[in-house]
Amino acid sequence: MSSPKHIQAQPQPNGDGYQIIYQTRQGRKVHHFPGAKQTEEPSPHAAGSYHNPEHHHQLMDRVEDYLRSET
Repeated sequence: MSSPKHIQAQPQPNGDGYQIIYQTRQGRKVHHFPGAKQTEEPSPHAAGSYHNPEHHHQLMDRVEDYLRSET
């Protein structure tokens, strides 16, 4: 594959995710990516600024579970 040229990243026209458009010697390519899933869970804050220590511990437990499952 040749190096992509004229790379564009933008929201999909219907608002449901994003699309990446680029050109190669073989033609134009468009890739669609879904948007983030909506969740009721609050987003984590920067390290050291967690408003809820219990939520911080829950997130860290999830990270540890994930790392254990990957090894």
